[in-house]
Amino acid sequence: MTSNELDDMNIYDILGLNDLKKRPDILSEIKFNVTPQVMMEPRFQAHPEDLEKLKEITGYMFYIESETEPPGLMLLRIGRSDITTTIGKIDEIPVEMLRTAIDKPALPPTHGMYAITDKIRDWLKKELGL
Repeated sequence: MTSNELDDMNIYDILGLNDLKKRPDILSEIKFNVTPQVMMEPRFQAHPEDLEKLKEITGYMFYIESETEPPGLMLLRIGRSDITTTIGKIDEIPVEMLRTAIDKPALPPTHGMYAITDKIRDWLKKELGL
């Protein structure tokens, strides 16, 4: 699946844990240090420093979607043009880990999106073989 195909995905095409395990192109570009707060910072591509920030966060980030029941662990693609697309959902994670991250957030949420916790990051790395 190419970048353009990822852009054209719909909710029925979303990648799961087993799909992601087979995608070294995605796994190698996961940015565990990028949070929803970092992703939502205003950037202007005309400013060199903002363009550099965008280059640093381009790739993939996990976040917790709180607007669903149960909450979902999602994978977001951040493109070079600052366009984002949700491309994955990890159903295998224990929902209590997600609820704890929402109840005791590491960072304040932004637009219903919560940052993953260290515990979730460690779980993901183990499950994805990273």
